[in-house]
Amino acid sequence: MVPQLLLVKRLFIEAEAYVDRADPVSAGLSISLLQDATELYVWTLIKEQNIAVKDQAGFVSNLDSVQKAGYPMPFTARLLELNRARVNFKHYGNLPAPAEARKHSGYAEDSLREAMKNHFAVDFDDLTLVDLVSDLATRQHLRAAEVHLKSKAYSDAAGELAIAKHHAFEALGQYIPRVDQGLADADRLLNQLSGGTGVTIFSYLAEYLDLLRESSLAASLQLSPEDFALLQMGLPWASKSYSGKWTITLTRNNYTEAECQRVLICIINLCIRLQSRS
Repeated sequence: MVPQLLLVKRLFIEAEAYVDRADPVSAGLSISLLQDATELYVWTLIKEQNIAVKDQAGFVSNLDSVQKAGYPMPFTARLLELNRARVNFKHYGNLPAPAEARKHSGYAEDSLREAMKNHFAVDFDDLTLVDLVSDLATRQHLRAAEVHLKSKAYSDAAGELAIAKHHAFEALGQYIPRVDQGLADADRLLNQLSGGTGVTIFSYLAEYLDLLRESSLAASLQLSPEDFALLQMGLPWASKSYSGKWTITLTRNNYTEAECQRVLICIINLCIRLQSRS
């Protein structure tokens, strides 16, 4: 049951990302994902409570079935309105206003929060998508980031996310190996031979090739340019010593909860897509 609820929450969070883009097509995609999340929840409820339903019954019919069985969905009228908005977009091509997507996001969240509490005694906020990540090191740092987020320590959360991102991209090395660090060391040798200082040609080349490698990997795993830029520019610098100790260098002091939450989801999605290819 919990894996299904985790998928419901993931669909909801993905829908939230489209809401934030604030254009009509993204609003329509958000409404579709919100409908998918609520429909999956209703079906999970039907399976877990062994509720009798008609063969190939639709969403509205299933809502009636769970209500008759004594497990009504909270705010049913709002869910019916969400379903109509989804039909208008998906089947008739009517583009909703961004404000409509935000409204329906609130409708879906209110219903799902209340339903999970009533039907399964599960707190929506306690469902962590981090549990979907199989790599232990990445999962540990993602969990640490969640702890910092709950205590509103956003800079600490960003630091843990930077380490988690490092582990996630390290796992991608099986597809495209990392740039040999010996390339950057060539600058030191060149400076010694020439008697000069400050030559950074090979260091620049190594950094450029590493960025090109990561962007290629991100594209192959369907990470959007916006999310990739967020992973590259929206996190502190994380470096690991030979002894295994991490050093975090903050690039600013105003990390926000919204940024950290989005980075958290980006890394989780990246890991899940990588796992599906393993």
